[in-house]
Amino acid sequence: MKKLFTIICLLCMVSTFSYAQNFRYGFTGGVNLSKPMGDIEPQCQAGLLLGAKGELGIPSVTKGFYTDFGLQLSAKGYKFQYGNMVNTDERHFTENLNYLVVPVHIGYKIECSKSVSLFANVGPYAGVALWGKHKSYRNGKKFHTESDIFSGEYGYKRFDWGCGFNVGVEYAKHFQLSFGADWSLMNVSKANDYTYKNRSFTFSLGYLY
Repeated sequence: MKKLFTIICLLCMVSTFSYAQNFRYGFTGGVNLSKPMGDIEPQCQAGLLLGAKGELGIPSVTKGFYTDFGLQLSAKGYKFQYGNMVNTDERHFTENLNYLVVPVHIGYKIECSKSVSLFANVGPYAGVALWGKHKSYRNGKKFHTESDIFSGEYGYKRFDWGCGFNVGVEYAKHFQLSFGADWSLMNVSKANDYTYKNRSFTFSLGYLY
């Protein structure tokens, strides 16, 4: 998978020099619904997705073929609820991990009319966690906060990588509404006996110049 990511990145750079006239750039924003995979069954955690993106058409391959890449700030994590059967305490905690993510996708776009196009893209991503926070609650009240969640034997690794996809609709050659998902292919937990892999579903709105 790492070799595939490197090859796609090189293809994108070569294509950028060769087909600069087909390059567009813009911004995207939306919401993440994160629910990691591994040794825990958590609830979904909502977070923001903000970033810049580029889109490079490659008509020499075929009409509608393009590469899609970006630089995104992506909030991931989860919520876990538990209780105390003795005194009926309701407790939960949240883990928030904020990543700088670079997705590099290959896609195809179909023109349905002069104003509307459908698109889909798929490919790898790489990310690095910039900061994170653990919050514990009892009966709706916060009683503990921990900001250093990346150090120690049971902390999180900062680097993450995986694959993802997006499908959506483009309107008037500028506006893009899309749904996507990312799956981590790396265990980001430092603990040897614990598995934690990021997984998130995204709804976003973008604008391309």
